[in-house]
Amino acid sequence: MFVPARASGTATATGYNDLYIRDNFSDTGVIPSSGNPCQSPDIIPLQSGSLTWVTANSTYAGPDQGLSIVNGGVNNIYVRARNLNTVAAAGTASLYYADASLFLLPTSWIPVSAAGGSGSVSLVDGAGSASIAAGGVALSSPSFLLTGLPSGPHYCLISVLQTAAHPVQVPASFQTNAAFSVWVQNNPAVGWRNISYQPSGSVQLIRTFSFASINSGPEYFHFRVLGRGFVAGTTVTAQCTDQLCPINQRLTLPAPDVNGNQVTGFDASVPASFSGNLVMTATSPSGAFPPGAVLTMTYYQYPDLNDALEMRAANLFEISRNTEVGPTPVAARLIMIGECTVTVLGG
Repeated sequence: MFVPARASGTATATGYNDLYIRDNFSDTGVIPSSGNPCQSPDIIPLQSGSLTWVTANSTYAGPDQGLSIVNGGVNNIYVRARNLNTVAAAGTASLYYADASLFLLPTSWIPVSAAGGSGSVSLVDGAGSASIAAGGVALSSPSFLLTGLPSGPHYCLISVLQTAAHPVQVPASFQTNAAFSVWVQNNPAVGWRNISYQPSGSVQLIRTFSFASINSGPEYFHFRVLGRGFVAGTTVTAQCTDQLCPINQRLTLPAPDVNGNQVTGFDASVPASFSGNLVMTATSPSGAFPPGAVLTMTYYQYPDLNDALEMRAANLFEISRNTEVGPTPVAARLIMIGECTVTVLGG
């Protein structure tokens, strides 16, 4: 579950040559990756079920094997990786969870241990060997075990791979929003799964997301709301009641475009060193939400054109602007900070 992006266009793309974890099914290990960065199919919660290497290998290209987290129940969580090197590789995986957030700073990550209590789990192949052949698929053994979470509707899962050739040092802090975004863009050994599930049959969903800015001065942000599969006219409200950063927006999901996307959003100024909560509420105009519908909120900072690091972190994204003819898609150069997704379960 997560958040920041290794979006395309940050710099000249290069290929990774070690064990890596995907951001999404289209991620091939190119740095920076493209597509949704918060739907890693290689972080696999299976509730009380077990995942064999045979299944992990045969479903590498899909379908997604992940299930929703059962709070207060058994959640076996597996981490899958692939060796992109031309020689064998070995490594371990660590797993964390964090509260639903549009800015998932590592200070909020809570370690998850394996059933035996270890926080670092070996990645093995189908024979149980820790030496993963070139091009081979690896799976964490044993699984990680999550049996309880603090009360709340949604959590993000983060996995970090460690190898001798590419040890990952998770920084304790960052100087700026852009520095955090660039760190994420350049780490194929870090994966996120940021999907919460809404029961089918409901006519309203409510999610609370934390958001922040660590910059030393106020910054201008865009909050994009992207729907897929919702009835046109579904309302989405976004509210922050903190008087340091008041937000009260009422949006409407338009009819889908040719790609099936229903894009809307708004801009807001966020003060220096701010941390607060944003409540997103979606309400159906008629009947229950369609099963399989997906609602995503993405958090972007507008870059300073004179700041080299911010321009390095910025990429072109499609957002929506209100014009005389209604909501119109436009391309904007933005720094992606974080993202949260809600999927309506099938009937």
